[in-house]
Amino acid sequence: MREKVMPLSPYGQEKPKKLFIITSSGGGGLIQAANAKEQEARAEDPNLIVIRKDVLRDWMGKGFGKFCSDRWNKAQIKGDVAALKFLIGVQFLFDYASWPIFFFRSLWTLFKEDVDRVVDTQPMGTSAILKAIRIYNYKKGKTIKLEKILVDLPTKLATHFFGPIKRLGKADRLFLKLVTISPLLEKGETSEDFWQKNCRLSESNIHYEDVYVRQSFRKFQNKPKIETSFPFFIRYKNKEELDLLRKSYSRSFLTAQIKEDEVHFSIDPKVRVFTILLGSQPAGEATLNYVKKFAQIARESNSPKIPICLFVFCADHNPREMSLFRKVVDYIARMKEYPKNFSLIPFSFQSDDVIASLFYRSDLTCTRSGGQTAMELMCIGSTEMWIHSETKKDQDKRKELTLEQLLEGIPGWEAANACYLQKICNAKIVTPETFAPLARRFLRANDRLATPIRQLQSTG
Repeated sequence: MREKVMPLSPYGQEKPKKLFIITSSGGGGLIQAANAKEQEARAEDPNLIVIRKDVLRDWMGKGFGKFCSDRWNKAQIKGDVAALKFLIGVQFLFDYASWPIFFFRSLWTLFKEDVDRVVDTQPMGTSAILKAIRIYNYKKGKTIKLEKILVDLPTKLATHFFGPIKRLGKADRLFLKLVTISPLLEKGETSEDFWQKNCRLSESNIHYEDVYVRQSFRKFQNKPKIETSFPFFIRYKNKEELDLLRKSYSRSFLTAQIKEDEVHFSIDPKVRVFTILLGSQPAGEATLNYVKKFAQIARESNSPKIPICLFVFCADHNPREMSLFRKVVDYIARMKEYPKNFSLIPFSFQSDDVIASLFYRSDLTCTRSGGQTAMELMCIGSTEMWIHSETKKDQDKRKELTLEQLLEGIPGWEAANACYLQKICNAKIVTPETFAPLARRFLRANDRLATPIRQLQSTG
């Protein structure tokens, strides 16, 4: 059999391979999954040329694309589950109407760039992209497949990805490679049953991988917790943000060293680190309510006096605006009888190296159940994992919320992600109104590990 010869450039050198990545700004996890696959591909081939297209911003027009992504992001910030469910429900209409755009844009890029590989981290336009790939393969004599990255956890409710795949014709399915982790199976169900039922695919069409995360998270995979002081930093973007940071940590036992664009901390191994990160567009009301309740628990006279450091994601802060960042800091600044065992550090958008380091050091995380965040947590292995729900308690405060009620407050497939994390990682679903007993129990279990606050203050 004749060995395939790599094509040469006009200068006699081997032509670099070209990777075409399709993603979408309609969700932070879709972008981060694209970043993870790009980092992975560049690590394997440093000479690789990467062409990236955002289907909303690049293909649908900046105005319309921005409208779509902003509508989703605003619903996330408000915690508007009904709006999120509505947007999920009309996805199939968008998919149908945009078919010609996806087809011609894909076809144009494939031929213009002479692509060697296609990776897709978003759920829309699957049929159109596959048709373009089939034509490209026929004309170019190639055998490229569409590597569809299942960004969310594989459960029966991942319909935003599965629906378009299930509707594919037999010829199109031959050119699809679905990349995922192991699915969540029901009792008596096999993996083959799962994929046939949800995608009309045989398991032979499925490519199982380890959780696909950015390289910063991979660095901490399977790494045991360290028993020494942990150096950690966050980046700030303007002077007012730095002033607010100072205002927050100056009340606490935690000390900091300010450098250009960064604030550095050294965290004692006996400090319990909690992180609240409610998505790339955090729900403002819920985030602030978690902060208030955590501060109240730390202040309670019967609560174990364990040093608690609470890191809270507040999105970006622009000078002079009443942002979530400012609201959190103002609440802390107004607190009377500030607990000596409590430190609160708000932070704005950070690069993946900072988030990976924070997840690794955290003893407890409270997040939404987006697929990319879930995989990052699964990769690093947080000690305690909480999933946020927007469900509100009814008038009878004595009644505990049922699992079904809690899942109602998590939109679409993220509810199934939460169930996946419950089963695989023993995650707990919480709200700002219901998490307090879990927090107190967690602190009591860690009481014996506590370092006296005086000792932390003298060594900090």
